[in-house]
Amino acid sequence: MKLVIEDDEGRRREVPLDRDEITIGRKEDNFVHLPERNVSRRHARLLRRNGTVVLEDLQSANGTQVNGVRIQEAVPLHDGDLVTIGCYGVALRPDEVPLDMPLPRMAVPEPAIFLKSDVLADTAPHPVLPVAPAGAELEIAELAPAPRRARRALGVVGLGLFLGLGAALLLRARDGDSSRQKTPSPPPGPVAEALPPIPPPTAAEPPPLELSPPTVPASRPSTPTEWLGAARSAAEARDFERALRLLGSVRDRSYQAEVQSLRRTWRAEAAAGRAVKSARRELDLGRPGGALRKLDAARGTRAWAPEVSALRAEIGAALKAPRKGRARTASPAEIERLYREGKTLYDAGSVTDATARFERCLSLDPRHARCHLMLGTSYARAGDTTRAEAQYRRFLELAAADDPAIPRVKKFLEDSDAEKKARASSAMPQR
Repeated sequence: MKLVIEDDEGRRREVPLDRDEITIGRKEDNFVHLPERNVSRRHARLLRRNGTVVLEDLQSANGTQVNGVRIQEAVPLHDGDLVTIGCYGVALRPDEVPLDMPLPRMAVPEPAIFLKSDVLADTAPHPVLPVAPAGAELEIAELAPAPRRARRALGVVGLGLFLGLGAALLLRARDGDSSRQKTPSPPPGPVAEALPPIPPPTAAEPPPLELSPPTVPASRPSTPTEWLGAARSAAEARDFERALRLLGSVRDRSYQAEVQSLRRTWRAEAAAGRAVKSARRELDLGRPGGALRKLDAARGTRAWAPEVSALRAEIGAALKAPRKGRARTASPAEIERLYREGKTLYDAGSVTDATARFERCLSLDPRHARCHLMLGTSYARAGDTTRAEAQYRRFLELAAADDPAIPRVKKFLEDSDAEKKARASSAMPQR
C-alpha cells in the first residue's frame, strides 16, 4: 500500500508505507512533511496493527477528518477513505493504482425537506412553501396571504421611514453650511520657491550596468526533488554553504547516494572559495609566496577556476618581478591618469582599449576600487559575465560604504545569480 497526497492546487505525490509508524506534520523531521500553516507541527500518525493501517490524530489544532468526520480516537483506514489534514487530501491506495487516479470525494447528503418559493406577478409578500414528502398534509389556512390591512400598515411604515431620512439629510446639510461659515480661512502661506532642475550625471559617474537578467521568485521546496533542485541552484551561484544546508533536508533514502556525492564535492568547493579569499588577501599585502601556499588548497576546483587562474598569473608576475621593481609604487597621479583615459575610451565606445587601461591601473594599484568597477563594466559589455562578476565582487570589498555605485553592483550580482538558478532549474531532469 501507499499514501497519495494532494494539495489545494492539485499537485500530488506518493509515499510508500514501508515502516510501522509514519508521522505527518509541518515540521521537517516528520516522515510526511506538509508545510502549510493550517497543519500542526505533529498533526497525525499512521500505525500498522495486525495488518491494518490505523490513523491517529495527535491533538492537532485543526483536527483530522476521515470522510468528512473529525476523528477523536484511532480509526482504521481502508482503500477509498479520504483523510483531510488542513488543505491536503490523503488517501490509502494499493501500489498498482496510478498516481493520476482521482482521490475519493465525500458525498454531500441532500436534505429530506427543502424550500421552494412560488413566483407570482404582483408585489405582495408571499410565504415560502415547504415541499413535504408524499402522504403529508399541510394546513392551508396557516399559509394564507396577508390581509389588506397588514399591507396598508407596511406602506405607512415605509413612508414614515422615507420622510424621516429626508429630514435628517436636510438638517445635516444645514449644519455643514453653518460650520463652513464660522471656520476662518487660514492666512496665505509663503510662496514656495521654484526648485532648480536636477543636473544630469557628470562624466565621473560610472555608466549604467548592463546584463540585467530577469528575477525569478523563490518558493519554499516541499519534496526531496525540490530540495535537491534548490541545493543545486545555490551551488550554481557558488553559495556552497547554503547548498550544504539545503542538502541536509533531503532525507529520502532513494537519494542518499547522490546526496553523499554532492556533499563531498560541495565541501571541497567551499574550502576552495575560502582559500581563494585568503590568497587574495596575502597578495594584496605584498606576500606572493604566502598567497601561493594558500592557493594550493583550491587545487582541482571548478567553481573558482577563473579566480584561481587570475591569482596564479598575478602571483607569478609578482614573484618574477625584481625586488627594486616590487618596491617601486606608482604615483597617484599616474593611476588617476590611467583611470581617466580608460573612462574616456569606454564612453567613446572603445571597450577593448578601455579594458587595457583599467588592467594597467590595477597592475599598479590592485586596491583601486573604481578601476575594478569600470573593468567589470567593460567585461559585462563584452559579454564576459564570469570575469565581470569577479571584478564587481572585488569592488564591493574595496569601495567605501557610501559609494553610489554599490546598489547597482549588488543588483547586477543578484540578477545574475537568479538567472543561473533559473537555468539550473530548467535543466534539472524531472524524476
